[in-house]
Amino acid sequence: MHVFSIGDTNFEVDVAKSRISLAARADGMREINIRIEADDDVFMRLTEDDDAPWSWALYPPSFILQGLLVAGADAAPVHMLAVDASCTEGECSLYMMDYHDVAELRLVELSSQRLALAGKVDFFGSSLPFAIDMPRMV
Repeated sequence: MHVFSIGDTNFEVDVAKSRISLAARADGMREINIRIEADDDVFMRLTEDDDAPWSWALYPPSFILQGLLVAGADAAPVHMLAVDASCTEGECSLYMMDYHDVAELRLVELSSQRLALAGKVDFFGSSLPFAIDMPRMV
C-alpha cells in the first residue's frame, strides 16, 4: 500500500512522479530530498462529489522535504528522526492549492525498503495528522 493520508483521507502515492534521494556529501553528512506526489486518479475519485471534504482542491497534495542534513554512513537507513519545526537547513511543506506549514514531522524510516514519515499540517486553522508510508526500491 502506498499511503499519503491527510486526516482520514488516503490520497495514495503516485510512485512514478515521486522522488527520494539520500546523497552523501564531502563533509560526512547526508542530504535528504523528498518529493511525494499524491495519485491523480485517486484524487479525482475523492473529489468528484461536490460535497466531498476535499472538493475545494483542484490538484492532489504533494509533500516536499529538501535539504535536510543528517549524519551517518551513506548506506545506513535513517530511523526515528524528529525534524525541527523550523527546518532551517531546508524546505519542508505540504502543498495543496497553497503551501501549508508542517509541524511535528517525524521521519520514521528512510531505507532502501521503505519511506515512512508522519506529522501535522495546518489547513484553515485546523491541525490535521498526515502520513506517508510506501515501499521503496533502489
